[in-house]
Amino acid sequence: MKKINCIFLVGIMLICSLGFQSCKNKSAESNNISLRLLWFPHSQFAGYIVALEKGYYKEVNLNVTLQPGGPDLSPTKSVASGSDDIGIAIPNQIIAAQSNGVPLVSIAQMFQDSPNRYILKKENQIENLSDLKGKPIGLWLGGDEVEFISMLKSQGMTEKDVKIIPQSYSVVPFLEDNYVCSMVTLYGEMNFLAAQGWTKDKFQILSPKDYNSAIYGDLIFCREDYLKNNKENVKKFLEASFKGWQYCISNPDEALKIVLNYNKELSEDEQKLVMQSIIELITSGDAQQYGLGYINPQVLENAERILYDSKQIENRVDVKKTYDASAIESIDISLKKTSN
Repeated sequence: MKKINCIFLVGIMLICSLGFQSCKNKSAESNNISLRLLWFPHSQFAGYIVALEKGYYKEVNLNVTLQPGGPDLSPTKSVASGSDDIGIAIPNQIIAAQSNGVPLVSIAQMFQDSPNRYILKKENQIENLSDLKGKPIGLWLGGDEVEFISMLKSQGMTEKDVKIIPQSYSVVPFLEDNYVCSMVTLYGEMNFLAAQGWTKDKFQILSPKDYNSAIYGDLIFCREDYLKNNKENVKKFLEASFKGWQYCISNPDEALKIVLNYNKELSEDEQKLVMQSIIELITSGDAQQYGLGYINPQVLENAERILYDSKQIENRVDVKKTYDASAIESIDISLKKTSN
């Protein structure tokens, strides 16, 4: 999660205003959908890749194009401008956009937990967060640190009680004991560590969810006006995407082959671990009861509180404006099942 700074948000607002007329001129209920991913195509987006490659989108008469994301390819910018119709983002980006008047809304919350964890080697194990007082903690900064700071606050601490060390995306400094606790993702660094022989049993793993501090990961979003003008096709898109994810859940090995064929630059061993982690994230929590993509308003309220308390957003946001569950709620529960 990266902080959306003022310049970035102003850019989105300008793009949004410039693109609004072109969005209005698009045919209502266009069958062409451009989906902007959060990163390059890999197992994190397996459900959409499978839905495309197995023809699930075409079965419902949708012509979906997957667009890669990246450092200079922001889904929130491209969707706000109308260049893309639907995107993958994370809750803080949608909340920050709404905080600044940009009309983006979540239509499905795919990850049912934060993908972030905070790990310590077993020899540095703690009983309470207060045991970390005065110790070096490796975090990604620029907004990524807000979960951990919220965890500290839940225990009556502040960031001043620890020594925050800006970390890169390498786990080497942590393994070399440059800091006792390191921020990682379930589908990234944890898998890399496991591949190097550093399996989960060798760490104490702290989850922000246990401290009421989790900001969930991937969601599906679009503009408010796009949803208004394309309700039926948004529903069809979600149904086909869920069908793709259900295929991944039931046939992870076959889904992996589809992903590897779609992007031949990927490593099979690495992507197999990513696939396992992503499936765990989308099938956990509320998805067990309510199905894939469930949007829990309380989770968003918690995220908004964390962002406001940490000054990531300047204005309070009514979280009801950050999501529209009408499409996902109209989908039969059988199409949202997380298991056979």
